[in-house]
Amino acid sequence: MVFTVSSKSNYQDYSTKSKVNNGFEKDTNKGYIFENDTKEKKIFYKDICVDSITDYINFKKFYNVAFKIYKDDVFWVSPFWFEIKDFFKNKNPFWSHSITRLFIARKNGKIVGRIAAIIDYKYCESLGKKIGFFGFFECINDSKCSNALFKTVQDWLISKDMDIMQGPINGRIDNGCGFLLEGFSSSPSLLSSYSPRYYLDLAKRFNLKKSRDQWLYYIDLTKPLPRKLKEKAKKCEESGVKIRSFNRFRTQNEVNWWSDLFLETFKDHWGYVPVAAKEVKARFGVKQMRWFVDSDLFLIAELNDSPVAYLWSTPDYNQVFKKMKGRLNPFQLLKFIYYKKNINIGKMLLIGIKKEFRNKSIGSYLNYNTLVEMKKRGYLGSEVGWIDEKNKIAHSTIAITGAKLYKKFRVFEKDLSVK
Repeated sequence: MVFTVSSKSNYQDYSTKSKVNNGFEKDTNKGYIFENDTKEKKIFYKDICVDSITDYINFKKFYNVAFKIYKDDVFWVSPFWFEIKDFFKNKNPFWSHSITRLFIARKNGKIVGRIAAIIDYKYCESLGKKIGFFGFFECINDSKCSNALFKTVQDWLISKDMDIMQGPINGRIDNGCGFLLEGFSSSPSLLSSYSPRYYLDLAKRFNLKKSRDQWLYYIDLTKPLPRKLKEKAKKCEESGVKIRSFNRFRTQNEVNWWSDLFLETFKDHWGYVPVAAKEVKARFGVKQMRWFVDSDLFLIAELNDSPVAYLWSTPDYNQVFKKMKGRLNPFQLLKFIYYKKNINIGKMLLIGIKKEFRNKSIGSYLNYNTLVEMKKRGYLGSEVGWIDEKNKIAHSTIAITGAKLYKKFRVFEKDLSVK
């Protein structure tokens, strides 16, 4: 089956930069993706309504919904306002092949939830299926409210000729993917999803079914590293593979080859979309990588001076971000600098190995060197992932480190073609 978008005008209108300046903030980046949308309101159960977002003021309310949902949750880490704001700006290359609608739910006039409907046409084309996402979901523990939000997205996706509703996916899987399924007794690590247990019940009440699970592992660094891991690392080193650190002083050059390798090594992974390298660069940001990459935890494996694999790890910055409460200003930056020295958990985020170099222990070599560095820093442990449940090679490789399954996340879906 070959999937083609019937008309690119479906999303070209959304990717055109808005000329409107509502005066709500001074912003040189000009406009948000939702500003050209027509205002909509749907009434549910007499006391519940769902409104679409078409302006900055209500967009800020959309962001603030999460603070209401998690106000008493000791584990939640608030997202940064600048991140969600930048994602929905017209300049984001993601919107050159995607469209969205944002919605807020109110019950008796009070805001009780939010949701986004998103269609990534490149995702549809790569899978050969008409799949639309729901994402950025937050809601009180009330199935009538959640049903209203889910139904609003479902109707919008059907109107756009989609056959499957999938989520939660916040546009891209690396933006946030799945409701937390197991592991509710700790804060989320960097780039991990987090949600209340009752979200699983809300999903089931709308007849959402399991699509995929994602697994997160934990490595106890208070214990010695497995001998098998060290042996594999040594064998790989003796074969001529060299490992070096990311060079922050040549960030532009590093990002150039890394973005291409990222796309090459992840093209067979579930959920990854074959976008242009410039979109990957825009996603991670050269300036951000220059200042926030921890060079000794971003390792590159080379053979004959050519990169063949990488492992991007970081300190678990969420331990500090949790204290910053979604804000980024000079005071919060000082707080970041002060508290980051107390981070005691690492996060192994992304590993990519060229296809022809897999099954040569390069993954174990990178894992070993990373974990040795983390132990030197006195880290208590490291989280790994997430890893798709069907990625058997990755699960086998990480098992050699002695990692234990720690958390699970579930992506749901619903068949929209069934009437």
